[in-house]
Amino acid sequence: MSIRPQQHLASEPDWPLAMATVVQVHERECAVCTNDFTTPKILPCGHLLCRQCVISWMDSKSDAGCPLCTCPIVEHQGNSSRIAADVVDALPTDSVMEAIVESASILMNDGMCTACDDLKAEYICMQCLERMCASCIKIHKKMVVSRSHDVESVSTVTPERLAASRPALCADHVTEKAELFCVDHNLAICTPCFSNKHKACPDVKSLDEKMKSAEDAINSLREKLLKAEENLKQAIDKLNVRLRRADVTEQQNMALLDKTCDRLQSMVDECRKQVKKLISDSVSKFKKSLCDVKIELEKRLGKVTSHKHLVTRATTVRPRPALIHAAQTLTDRVNSLDLSDELQADPLVISSPEITKYCDDVVKDISDELIGLKGQLIVDEPPVLVFHETCGTNIRLSNFRKTARKVQRDKDNDVLIFSRDAMIVNVLYEVRIDEINTPAECYVYLGVTRVLPARLPLPSWSDHLKDSVILWENGVRDKDTSTMTNVVNALEFLQVGSRVGLLLDSSNNLHFYADGDDQGVAAKDVPQPCFAFFNLSYNVIQVTALPTSERT
Repeated sequence: MSIRPQQHLASEPDWPLAMATVVQVHERECAVCTNDFTTPKILPCGHLLCRQCVISWMDSKSDAGCPLCTCPIVEHQGNSSRIAADVVDALPTDSVMEAIVESASILMNDGMCTACDDLKAEYICMQCLERMCASCIKIHKKMVVSRSHDVESVSTVTPERLAASRPALCADHVTEKAELFCVDHNLAICTPCFSNKHKACPDVKSLDEKMKSAEDAINSLREKLLKAEENLKQAIDKLNVRLRRADVTEQQNMALLDKTCDRLQSMVDECRKQVKKLISDSVSKFKKSLCDVKIELEKRLGKVTSHKHLVTRATTVRPRPALIHAAQTLTDRVNSLDLSDELQADPLVISSPEITKYCDDVVKDISDELIGLKGQLIVDEPPVLVFHETCGTNIRLSNFRKTARKVQRDKDNDVLIFSRDAMIVNVLYEVRIDEINTPAECYVYLGVTRVLPARLPLPSWSDHLKDSVILWENGVRDKDTSTMTNVVNALEFLQVGSRVGLLLDSSNNLHFYADGDDQGVAAKDVPQPCFAFFNLSYNVIQVTALPTSERT
């Protein structure tokens, strides 16, 4: 069984709204049989299928779901023997779509006049649904029963308008106009039916009253669904943002890991090089000691061997007077020789204190690097505000680049620090003032910039902030307009412990925060991506980045 890929949602629940909505031709077609809907059933997921198509689909496979989105058609709950026809008949029928399809069929019929058969119909009666030529319309307008009917050109009538114009007819007398609605039997009825069949029913209301109540209920449902639809779209948009952020986070973390591992590898390689040198030096010293001992022993051996030859020759020749002479001489000589074979070399020392200390220092450095890496790895929630390591002069970063401290308290040199990563929408980036020099004159500049600068030549730092918005104690300065607004007066009352922050909303408006409170929009249409920056003026000594928080 082939299935068209289009997704057909149920018609608008509010009848007047549905009639005002043009249903395209393909929306009137069942996705399974590709024909106009016949008894369109509303599946739990909201898609429409012909009654018989749903039955055939359920019979074709066990535990069948919607052929368009796979959502369950029915929860079996252990009762898999239920007949498909019974299950489908329990599903609601989309009467609006049914009326539209029927009206479309009327409009699309052979296009000939109902009475003449041989003339093309140019008009249609919106009440009795008769198609008429120009001659028949004149007769239709003269007849008493139809003179009040609305007749329109076929070319201007849509199936929706035709369906909406059809009067409500009595459920029993299909030719009689219904004026009442029996709630007990859930039927639209005419006045005679009320007198004959429904007079005893306790809840019979005016059809107009019931229609108004139904329209109000459906409008309420529409508003509820519109709100839910918007909320779900926003939730999906947020998830898409987080998915994109996850990709960026993965790349940043991988780059950070590679950078750290390269640095650790360099440290290990240097450690290997230095320890090898220390070991080589120790072994070389030990080998030299052994060689010195060997040379000395070889000298002793040479002397012993030479004197052995002298003694051997003397005992072999043995001339009497010469032998006595030689005995005395050789005795004195041998007695003067060092015949000892015990000459000790210096011991081999490998685990020297120097090597141990060097290795311990490297291990500590590597451990610190790994701890630092853990602190710098970016996680999805929430993002971390850390300062860029290559930006700012006359400044020392610590606490994994979360704390910035001015090295020299130079009145002529302000200090800029920048966020390492681009700002994320609806996330508050804050810093806390930890130390100041002159409380009476404490102030801060802050803002955002499109391009992350390198170390800037100060004091003319503001000239180097391209595509930036700068907030200061008198307001906000936009580099393009140089306009001033008084939305950041809180900057004039800073002290130790004060917090200042920035937030970029989904409309690209830049908000200024003081001590966690939104002070309003400081700048509009801020282009992304952008980086937050904070300026440590001459009297602000140290600031610390605070944990970020998501705001809506």
